[in-house]
Amino acid sequence: MIISIIILEQEAMQMLKIISAMEARKNLGQIMNKVSLSNDEYIIERAGKPLVAVITIQEYQRLKNEREQAIENFFKTVDKNYEKTKNIPLEEIETAIEEAVKAAKKQELKELQSKI
Repeated sequence: MIISIIILEQEAMQMLKIISAMEARKNLGQIMNKVSLSNDEYIIERAGKPLVAVITIQEYQRLKNEREQAIENFFKTVDKNYEKTKNIPLEEIETAIEEAVKAAKKQELKELQSKI
Protein backbone atom coordinates (compact mmCIF):
# COMPACT_ATOMS: atom_id res chain seq x y z
CA MET A 1 0.00 0.00 0.00
CA ILE A 2 2.81 2.41 0.84
CA ILE A 3 4.46 1.79 -2.53
CA SER A 4 1.34 2.75 -4.46
CA ILE A 5 0.99 5.96 -2.45
CA ILE A 6 4.59 6.91 -3.24
CA ILE A 7 4.02 6.24 -6.93
CA LEU A 8 0.86 8.34 -6.93
CA GLU A 9 2.69 11.18 -5.18
CA GLN A 10 5.50 11.02 -7.76
CA GLU A 11 2.99 11.14 -10.62
CA ALA A 12 1.21 14.09 -9.02
CA MET A 13 4.52 15.99 -8.79
CA GLN A 14 5.21 15.41 -12.49
CA MET A 15 4.76 18.58 -14.50
CA LEU A 16 4.19 19.29 -18.17
CA LYS A 17 6.01 22.38 -19.32
CA ILE A 18 5.78 24.08 -22.69
CA ILE A 19 8.87 25.97 -23.83
CA SER A 20 10.24 27.51 -27.00
CA ALA A 21 12.98 25.89 -29.06
CA MET A 22 15.28 28.79 -28.19
CA GLU A 23 14.68 28.29 -24.45
CA ALA A 24 15.29 24.54 -24.85
CA ARG A 25 18.53 25.21 -26.68
CA LYS A 26 19.75 27.54 -23.93
CA ASN A 27 18.74 25.23 -21.05
CA LEU A 28 19.12 21.70 -22.41
CA GLY A 29 21.21 20.42 -19.48
CA GLN A 30 18.76 21.77 -16.93
CA ILE A 31 15.81 20.35 -18.87
CA MET A 32 17.47 16.93 -19.00
CA ASN A 33 18.00 17.01 -15.23
CA LYS A 34 14.40 18.03 -14.52
CA VAL A 35 13.07 15.29 -16.80
CA SER A 36 15.32 12.55 -15.43
CA LEU A 37 15.11 13.52 -11.75
CA SER A 38 11.63 15.03 -11.36
CA ASN A 39 9.80 13.22 -14.18
CA ASP A 40 8.86 16.58 -15.67
CA GLU A 41 7.80 16.48 -19.31
CA TYR A 42 8.45 19.20 -21.85
CA ILE A 43 6.78 20.16 -25.09
CA ILE A 44 9.13 22.20 -27.26
CA GLU A 45 7.49 24.64 -29.65
CA ARG A 46 8.70 26.59 -32.64
CA ALA A 47 6.63 29.61 -33.67
CA GLY A 48 3.96 28.53 -31.20
CA LYS A 49 3.56 25.05 -32.72
CA PRO A 50 4.45 21.93 -30.71
CA LEU A 51 7.25 19.99 -32.41
CA VAL A 52 8.76 17.52 -29.95
CA ALA A 53 8.36 16.17 -26.45
CA VAL A 54 11.09 15.49 -23.92
CA ILE A 55 10.18 12.60 -21.63
CA THR A 56 12.03 10.17 -19.38
CA ILE A 57 13.69 7.17 -20.94
CA GLN A 58 11.33 4.97 -18.91
CA GLU A 59 8.29 6.67 -20.45
CA TYR A 60 9.85 6.40 -23.89
CA GLN A 61 10.44 2.65 -23.38
CA ARG A 62 6.86 2.20 -22.14
CA LEU A 63 5.47 3.99 -25.20
CA LYS A 64 7.78 2.06 -27.52
CA ASN A 65 6.74 -1.28 -26.01
CA GLU A 66 3.06 -0.28 -26.20
CA ARG A 67 3.48 0.59 -29.89
CA GLU A 68 5.33 -2.64 -30.65
CA GLN A 69 2.60 -4.64 -28.89
CA ALA A 70 -0.10 -2.83 -30.88
CA ILE A 71 1.71 -3.59 -34.14
CA GLU A 72 2.13 -7.23 -33.14
CA ASN A 73 -1.57 -7.48 -32.24
CA PHE A 74 -2.51 -5.87 -35.56
CA PHE A 75 -0.55 -8.42 -37.57
CA LYS A 76 -1.92 -11.30 -35.48
CA THR A 77 -5.42 -10.05 -36.32
CA VAL A 78 -4.51 -9.75 -40.00
CA ASP A 79 -3.15 -13.30 -40.00
CA LYS A 80 -6.29 -14.64 -38.28
CA ASN A 81 -8.53 -12.86 -40.77
CA TYR A 82 -6.46 -14.11 -43.68
CA GLU A 83 -6.81 -17.68 -42.45
CA LYS A 84 -10.58 -17.25 -42.13
CA THR A 85 -11.00 -15.74 -45.59
CA LYS A 86 -8.26 -17.26 -47.74
CA ASN A 87 -10.71 -19.58 -49.51
CA ILE A 88 -13.29 -16.88 -50.21
CA PRO A 89 -13.08 -15.32 -53.69
CA LEU A 90 -11.72 -11.77 -53.71
CA GLU A 91 -14.79 -10.41 -55.48
CA GLU A 92 -17.02 -11.73 -52.71
CA ILE A 93 -14.86 -10.06 -50.05
CA GLU A 94 -14.85 -6.75 -51.96
CA THR A 95 -18.62 -6.85 -52.32
CA ALA A 96 -19.06 -7.53 -48.60
CA ILE A 97 -16.75 -4.60 -47.77
CA GLU A 98 -18.61 -2.25 -50.12
CA GLU A 99 -21.94 -3.23 -48.56
CA ALA A 100 -20.58 -2.71 -45.05
CA VAL A 101 -19.21 0.72 -45.97
CA LYS A 102 -22.53 1.75 -47.54
CA ALA A 103 -24.45 0.56 -44.47
CA ALA A 104 -22.08 2.45 -42.14
CA LYS A 105 -22.40 5.66 -44.19
CA LYS A 106 -26.18 5.33 -44.27
CA GLN A 107 -26.26 4.87 -40.49
CA GLU A 108 -23.94 7.84 -39.98
CA LEU A 109 -26.12 10.03 -42.20
CA LYS A 110 -29.23 8.93 -40.30
CA GLU A 111 -27.56 9.84 -36.99
CA LEU A 112 -26.48 13.25 -38.32
CA GLN A 113 -29.99 13.99 -39.63
CA SER A 114 -31.54 13.08 -36.29
CA LYS A 115 -29.34 15.73 -34.61
CA ILE A 116 -30.55 18.49 -36.94
